[in-house]
Amino acid sequence: MGEVTSARRGVLGRAGAFVKGRPTTQKVGGGVAAALLASAPFGGLAAVAEPAPEPLALDQPIMVGPYKVVIDKIVEIPDLAPAITPSAPQRLLVLDAEVTLTGDRPEYAGALTSHIRARGGGDVKTTGRPDLYSIDDATKLMSFNPGITYQVAITFTTTGRWENETAVIATERTEFRVEDKQTLDPNAWVGLGEVDRESTLPIVRRP
Repeated sequence: MGEVTSARRGVLGRAGAFVKGRPTTQKVGGGVAAALLASAPFGGLAAVAEPAPEPLALDQPIMVGPYKVVIDKIVEIPDLAPAITPSAPQRLLVLDAEVTLTGDRPEYAGALTSHIRARGGGDVKTTGRPDLYSIDDATKLMSFNPGITYQVAITFTTTGRWENETAVIATERTEFRVEDKQTLDPNAWVGLGEVDRESTLPIVRRP
């Protein structure tokens, strides 16, 4: 992955106002993370009553595994052309965010996307894990380099138009394991099946 470019290219097409409306006061820095993430459907993980999840708020940094994430706004839109154009009636629920990988080694995007979920659209559901797209050049982000702040669209595909004016965003508590006997994947961030943070947040609709 290269560093984030400074010039905005209007790559989000019909979501141009979404990009232009980004606040610029928040920039997140480095630091080592040790715990995070969850929501009731996390790959079938059961919800845990305790510890109670902490709230998350717009424009405030949270940790999701090794990632420091600042969600600036949540937008419901038909597409993010040229990055992604779902087939109708599917639409997109996008978390406009700044993401910084802490620590000192590259990480796969799955360390973030496996542990964040959106729900609360009535009969409308998200179709799985979100995808991550660079707001600057519309590329799909598969891995991250440490110490760089990426402008990211955390993008959930939905089964239709979101039915509510809010969405429940939740993260899963994780821990870093040098050796994970279940996955045979060393040095992995593993979800604990516990909701770490959860809040009902407003969404902005785009036609």
